[in-house]
Amino acid sequence: MVKQRSATLVNNIDLEMIADTKKAFDKEGGHHRVEKDIEGVYRLEGSPSFIAELRTDSSNILVSSDEPKLLGGRGVHVSPLTYVLYGVTACFANSLAIQCSLNGVELGSLKLKGHLTYDIGPVLTGIESPLIEELAIEVEADKDITELIELTKERCPALYAINHAIKTDAFQSGRRTARRTKARR
Repeated sequence: MVKQRSATLVNNIDLEMIADTKKAFDKEGGHHRVEKDIEGVYRLEGSPSFIAELRTDSSNILVSSDEPKLLGGRGVHVSPLTYVLYGVTACFANSLAIQCSLNGVELGSLKLKGHLTYDIGPVLTGIESPLIEELAIEVEADKDITELIELTKERCPALYAINHAIKTDAFQSGRRTARRTKARR
């Protein structure tokens, strides 16, 4: 019979797992690179227009999206930008809960509101203008966690991707450029 360890949870974060993970990362010089992949299908008819299966540590989840009607989509399923907002807000929430837990702050409540302001005019008109104007996350908590919110703004992977220039590329399969091949080495 395998004995299951009981987790020490603070703010729904397993602090024992965090400690074990940190020890492993310390052996790797503080780094632990991970690559996430998504493969999906754009449907040329009907709704949803895009379907992908996302993998977790213990299951697979089928997600779907449509463009809103004003961009020619069906508007039945969540738009891709809504998933972006959800992903950033969820990542920030989890990152904030981790920072609170690591700093001994036990929360009674934590609620976040994500706000995304964007201009989809350039998608159709081609004018030179920023597509995304602002992303803001509003945090409500039962304790003053202002300093931990600031720390999380630096440590949240999703905010990091938005606030720093990261390598991006889009290419047709089988037609990878030399630059893309070098970047993956």
